[in-house]
Amino acid sequence: MAKNKILYIVAIVLILIVISGGLFFFLGDRGIQKEAEVDQMVDCSREAKGKRALCFMEKASTCLPVTFEIMTKIGLIEITALGVENEKCHFQGKINNVVIIDCYFLKGILSPDILFQIGGDDKGLQKVVDDSCIRKNND
Repeated sequence: MAKNKILYIVAIVLILIVISGGLFFFLGDRGIQKEAEVDQMVDCSREAKGKRALCFMEKASTCLPVTFEIMTKIGLIEITALGVENEKCHFQGKINNVVIIDCYFLKGILSPDILFQIGGDDKGLQKVVDDSCIRKNND
């Protein structure tokens, strides 16, 4: 009877070890994959038309490297979140491949309203933009 109890306990411990090992390798691989994804620039311009802005804001709001381009009457506009630098989210705006604005926002505050504010549509966030951005003079 005591031998059966010991075998039962050993079997349970072995099963737990196998399950724990499997979870470790499964979750460990996913963690490595996520880290690799964080470092890669995502181009939301390649998304379907209705999903481009959502793609950009989803990634930019967490300061993951992401870019979005749109052709307008004044030329090619590109907005990019370059990632975290010195504990701030580095954001850049370009027109025709020339940097026109360089911003360093506190992590977590990049939003559609800030993007509209940068573009000149008053959302009451001008102080945030002024404190975080440098407009480039490219005369």
